[in-house]
Amino acid sequence: MATVGILGGGQLGLMLAESLDRLGQGVVVLEPDPESPCAQRRSHVIAAKLTDPTALADFFARVDIATFDSENTPSGPLQPYAAKLAPSLRVLEVSQDRAKEKTFLSTHGFRPVSFRVVAPGEDVRAAALSFGLPCIAKSALGGYDGKGQYRLRTEGDVEAMPPQAPGGWVLEEVLQLDSEVSCLVARDERSAVSFPIFENLHTHHILDLTVVPARVEQALQDEARQVADGIASALGLVGLLTVEFFIGTGRDGVRRLYVNELAPRVHNSGHVTRQACTVSQFDALARILAGIPVVQPEVHRGAWCMGQLLGDVWLAQGRAGGALDLTAWRDFPDVVDVYVYGKREARKNRKMGHYVVHADTPERAMERALSFRAALTHPG
Repeated sequence: MATVGILGGGQLGLMLAESLDRLGQGVVVLEPDPESPCAQRRSHVIAAKLTDPTALADFFARVDIATFDSENTPSGPLQPYAAKLAPSLRVLEVSQDRAKEKTFLSTHGFRPVSFRVVAPGEDVRAAALSFGLPCIAKSALGGYDGKGQYRLRTEGDVEAMPPQAPGGWVLEEVLQLDSEVSCLVARDERSAVSFPIFENLHTHHILDLTVVPARVEQALQDEARQVADGIASALGLVGLLTVEFFIGTGRDGVRRLYVNELAPRVHNSGHVTRQACTVSQFDALARILAGIPVVQPEVHRGAWCMGQLLGDVWLAQGRAGGALDLTAWRDFPDVVDVYVYGKREARKNRKMGHYVVHADTPERAMERALSFRAALTHPG
């Protein structure tokens, strides 16, 4: 039996640990937050910062292989332990820096949107005006769910943005966006498999719903899987990689598929795989970490929709966190799973749980998902 380490003990780490449990693998988690999902539900949790050299030495001495639950995991302190990481330190370094990520994608022909890297200390305001408005400015380091991003429509927007950002900036063209999709690739040292294409709907930059099958032309779905496989191969991936795509029209007036971001980990859009697929994203990564061959996931019949539960639902129920009033579930037999992460503090826009609906069509699954969340938000 191997012992697997997880750097980060949020809900993603928790669900991965549950899959590793089913394979009989030992699990050790390094997580600084004593109220994180893993800290509350797991016994082998080292409570320390991910940059603590003593804690890192202890953690890696206990494990045979390790992974991470966020691409924002600090990479510098992991250099001495690179041999035990899956995905590799290189994959982490590329995916956590938007400038490196966009440059990698462009260099290898994987078509990101038109972009410009603005190095630290360079005048981002002059660069934005030269690049052309409208555009989006994103901090090169850090940032998720829309944090560290600024939509620049006018010269006034440019003047109002911060002059500096961690790691500098990346400027991106604004697409006429049709949809967003993601593809998950699981790859070991012998073979690779990919999950079905997921259609993702966001609200205020936060994932709201994931639908499968995606309501996107089959040709674009096939292209997305081919591109995701190519990216995983070019990175020499061992582990799980989520590739997020835009489908839209750029400045050249052509509607096409663009690579948006890379996440070398289990992903929010993949929550739906726990019910919708023969192998979940968590099981796929657990198999790789345990040295068990990956198998091709297949989608169960019908349509599936994952809905995010944010802290707003708890606040609407007058709850500070923890448990949720699920009385409304009795009226929604098509809701096949509700997973509450157990976070003690509910905050607006904080991911607190998710649920999955099964229906005959994607449209029906989405309609029921929205109705269920509305019933939770306004119980009684």
